[in-house]
Amino acid sequence: MKSAVIYYSKSGVTAKIAAKIQEKTGADMYFIEPENAYGSYFSAILRVARESLTGKRAKLKTAVSDFSDYDVIFIGFPVWYGTVPHFLQDYIRGCKLGGKRIIPFATAGANGKASSLKTLKRLLPGSEITDYFYTNRSKRADADIWLDSLRGV
Repeated sequence: MKSAVIYYSKSGVTAKIAAKIQEKTGADMYFIEPENAYGSYFSAILRVARESLTGKRAKLKTAVSDFSDYDVIFIGFPVWYGTVPHFLQDYIRGCKLGGKRIIPFATAGANGKASSLKTLKRLLPGSEITDYFYTNRSKRADADIWLDSLRGV
């Protein structure tokens, strides 16, 4: 099975998990970036809140890629404002991932597990979303154990 990792990481936490996935599976890596970086932690919080409230989206620096040759797509993201970052949602929306197995992995400061999964289900109606990995500051999950438990990757 051919796999890819689509991810965004601001602080490097999500990137570390993406690297572990690549090491274990040999997946191709796709780092998704907004046109303008989000800056410091506090400026990023303010910007994300403003984008969520106004509906204004950050433009993408990364062009949408063709994932037709892949069977499994890992999607990694930090949970921002309770969900998948809006610019990453726009990227996912632009990909044709129907019929693919999607394995999400998310990192969070506090919460957003259920709401980010709900967002992915809305964005990917024809895909099989499985084996969701979620970790946050108060309840650390072990990515190595999760990766060892995955079937068929």
